[in-house]
Amino acid sequence: MSKTWKFIKEEDMMFEKAFGRDHYWHYHPNIIKGAASYMVKVVVPEGDGHDFHRHPEMHEILYVLKGTAEQWIEDEMQILEVGDSVYIDPNVVHGTFNAGKGDLEFLAVLSPPEGWEAGTIDVSQEEPYKNYRSK
Repeated sequence: MSKTWKFIKEEDMMFEKAFGRDHYWHYHPNIIKGAASYMVKVVVPEGDGHDFHRHPEMHEILYVLKGTAEQWIEDEMQILEVGDSVYIDPNVVHGTFNAGKGDLEFLAVLSPPEGWEAGTIDVSQEEPYKNYRSK
């Protein structure tokens, strides 16, 4: 049985600015080796979002901490508010957009770590995703 653990204090988080969003990594491959999952708090400014993409080899759980999210999973859209969450299997296209006033904040948990190298694939300019939000 693994006995790996690591406390992360606010000052220990790894900060990353990516595509206009602030990422506060609590658990990331560079922070804890051998972790079974990663967790990041994402801050999305008003009017912005994380456009349609997929993670070929990782599943993801999103949990809304603050604000309102326009959450797309393939061709389905739902509005998520504080306390709402969604589970997304690997290779499923999704997008998260700030649908409210002020910042949207959510936690994203990604797993398994072996899928990290396959990355995030942007499909926002591909059919049918490039037209979904204009409907």
